[in-house]
Amino acid sequence: MTTKMAIFAYDGCLSTSVTGPTDIFHIANIHQRIRKENSDNPLFSWKIYSPDGKPVHTSTGITIAVDGHYNQAGNPDLCLIPGIDHAFGSEVTNKTVEMRSTLGHMIKHHHSQGAVIASNCSGSFLLADTGLLDGKEATTSWWLAHHFSHSFPKVRLQLEKMVTEHNNIFCSGAMTAYMHLCIRLIEKFAGESIAKCCAKTVMLQNKETTQAPYIPVPHHFKQKDELIRNAVKWMQENLDQDFHLDNLASQLAVSPRTFIRRFNQATGKPPKQYFQKLRIDEAKRLLESTQLSVDDITEKVGYVDVSSFRRLFKREVALSPTEYRKRFTQ
Repeated sequence: MTTKMAIFAYDGCLSTSVTGPTDIFHIANIHQRIRKENSDNPLFSWKIYSPDGKPVHTSTGITIAVDGHYNQAGNPDLCLIPGIDHAFGSEVTNKTVEMRSTLGHMIKHHHSQGAVIASNCSGSFLLADTGLLDGKEATTSWWLAHHFSHSFPKVRLQLEKMVTEHNNIFCSGAMTAYMHLCIRLIEKFAGESIAKCCAKTVMLQNKETTQAPYIPVPHHFKQKDELIRNAVKWMQENLDQDFHLDNLASQLAVSPRTFIRRFNQATGKPPKQYFQKLRIDEAKRLLESTQLSVDDITEKVGYVDVSSFRRLFKREVALSPTEYRKRFTQ
């Protein structure tokens, strides 16, 4: 049985969000042919649609021919929502509002008809805008976390996850996470064996399911608060020092309780947890840019017990310090 996929493209979508998945689903069809398993009916077929049925001008200037307009998609088994090209988060939110009456309506309609809906990268904004993700887990490009959380507070953003799934709705993280998304969809529709073959063909480590190694500490605060900016500046300059909340609050001339409340409001994290993440970020920078030993880096970021630091780093980054250095240095 062939899984019918509809790709809902639009002007300004990421070209790889359209062409990349079709290549991977094509590879799945090739593996089916090699195995001689019902090769007359491919595992996947797809058509590309645009809001008006005209060719789509993608983010890179590449024009993609389409098979019709959104209303001609029929009853697909799988709907794919490409990511939105952007330099700033505001461009994503503006495009989401622009597409609400056309694409948003189609997403809700096809989901109600039983279709699986999947988005890549910033395409999760288009999904979340429909309300289908309210109360559910989702992921997106890690650098868009602030804009996503602000726009969709009812969605449980799980930024560290490469792919999320709930009630036949899939979201994937930053750009090339579409590959992980496609492997998951191939597994869902065609089985684990074909999915593993496809993962090997595209040289994808299918067990890598987290964006954690790539996510820095956010410095885009939810609220503008000069006191908190001063607190963060102190933290950044004193990563090798012990953190004493009462002392820092006293320096800032506020009570500890007020400091905690305002820090949480501005950053979304308690002060000590934010300080810890700054230390991990600095450790990542030193692992990437210096030849310092892990022991020396541990000391520079304020930890005494190297074993404890290694465990903390692995928990936060999903890689050990040594694994991180191997991956992110030449």
